[in-house]
Amino acid sequence: MTRLWEAVWKGQRGTPAWAKLLVLALPALAFLLVLFYIPLGRVFVEALRKSGEGDAAPALATLRDPYFWQLLRFTTVQALYSAVGSLIIGFPLGYILANRTFPGKQLVQATTLVPFVFPSVAVALGFLVFFGHNGWLNRVLFALFGLRVQILYSLWGIVLAHSFYNAPVVARTVHAAWSRLDPAYEEAARSLGAPLCTRFRTVTLPLIVPGIVTGTLLAFIFSFFSFSIVLALGGSRFATVEVAIYTQVRVLLDYATGSALAMWQTVSSLLAAFLYLGVERRFITGLPLSRPRAVPPLFRWSPLNCALWLYLALLLVFYTGPMLAVVIDSFQGPDGRWSLAAYQQVLFGGYDRRLTDTPGQALRNSVTFAAGSLAFALPLGTLFAYALAHMGRAARGWGARWLVLALETFALAPLMVSSVAFGFAALRAYRTGIMASLEITPQLAIVLAHGVLALPFIVRSLRPAFEQLDRRYVEAARSLGASRSEAFFDVELPLALAAVLVGAALGFSLSVTEMSATIMLARPGLNTLPISLYQHLAARNFSAASAMAVLMVLFTAAALVGMDRLARRWLGPR
Repeated sequence: MTRLWEAVWKGQRGTPAWAKLLVLALPALAFLLVLFYIPLGRVFVEALRKSGEGDAAPALATLRDPYFWQLLRFTTVQALYSAVGSLIIGFPLGYILANRTFPGKQLVQATTLVPFVFPSVAVALGFLVFFGHNGWLNRVLFALFGLRVQILYSLWGIVLAHSFYNAPVVARTVHAAWSRLDPAYEEAARSLGAPLCTRFRTVTLPLIVPGIVTGTLLAFIFSFFSFSIVLALGGSRFATVEVAIYTQVRVLLDYATGSALAMWQTVSSLLAAFLYLGVERRFITGLPLSRPRAVPPLFRWSPLNCALWLYLALLLVFYTGPMLAVVIDSFQGPDGRWSLAAYQQVLFGGYDRRLTDTPGQALRNSVTFAAGSLAFALPLGTLFAYALAHMGRAARGWGARWLVLALETFALAPLMVSSVAFGFAALRAYRTGIMASLEITPQLAIVLAHGVLALPFIVRSLRPAFEQLDRRYVEAARSLGASRSEAFFDVELPLALAAVLVGAALGFSLSVTEMSATIMLARPGLNTLPISLYQHLAARNFSAASAMAVLMVLFTAAALVGMDRLARRWLGPR
């Protein structure tokens, strides 16, 4: 890498700096081109190619199929309902985080990261154990009132799970928008005699609309492209486009229909991404914060605080209920007594090995795939983020600026595309066409797919860090005789180390919890922790699935905490 660095900066004199930096971005661009864009392009070709004389292309045939429109209608409806549910649940939490102080507030703020690091299949399991027909909620209701409620395996069960999973996203954006408000606006309205409701309706609400809209739109997008939750909770009657792609490819082996659905899902995901970016750009106005907001304690008597206490109590039951149910269920034996049988079953193989890989093997696979994906994504993402940050500074004229924007969009595209569609595209690419001649093993295929998915997170984490570095440190190193590569490795990279570790932690957790693309590529012997958990869940072995979920969450949390402590240890003395 050092030789590449020096070769870039010792290029022909007169070459613009942004052109030299482009060379550093080429490895990541080639990585994405070969492993992401070409496979997706092949899916588009298969979807638009006629299978025979007089036959319609699969993409056009799908548009004439009422089943496709039924899938699209259900996918859209459940996403709309889920977005509204996420807003109803998340908005009060965003208000509390921005306007009240209470013990454990930082812990509650940390829970708003749940959708980004918590396995969605574990959420589905928690809902099955807590809200299922024989779940904890129905046990309590039957014991007290002699009745049971049917929540799961219905539209409303899916909506409830999506609302649970995505409400923290809304809370996070609402909290950020509310925290940026200048309190002078509300104080001016109060001084004019406006009551609380009027102040909120006429002053506060219009100013926090950006947080509300962006958070709700994100919840809609996440619900629209949800896979694990719908697969586990939808039953045989309810399926989204994501689940339909998996069913057509892995169950029915209908690759033509799978290609058509994957193409339309990719188009939908790109449109949704551009819609979100357009809304975000339209609404983010950047109101300056002139002074900190006064944040009163939550546990002070007032009618509003009483309502907030009630809300938090319900939220505590809603969130901790499924999680505690999973933990308790993992310690219960077949006779209902406390037992470690489930952990013995998953840790020591006391079950039919034809059902799934052993948990130890699934754990090894998850760690191997995560480490392998970081080995590709971390250096490529670091180089790309460095080049992008410095190209933005060196760019002169609209042409160079548009080039920087195009490169950033090119690298972030995996965030915008359905993971199931990408997994199917990778599956087809490694089996047929030019890439089949490379003889990529299934293990390497999963590692590369995870690397593609992790790369945008690393770029997003590192680019701001490189942009915000004080250039005087680099200039001082250069004035003392340091080469370009020495200035990067000895000055810039150590200063950006915290962002590097954040990107690595995000990439690692994404790989460990990723299921949508992996389930399309995995073969017997290559199952990861989420897939192994889902197979236990599908076999209705809930105790073993709960034990797997506990182990997976503990493993992911331990990895993230370990990286955080490593970052503190390395960066503490600086």
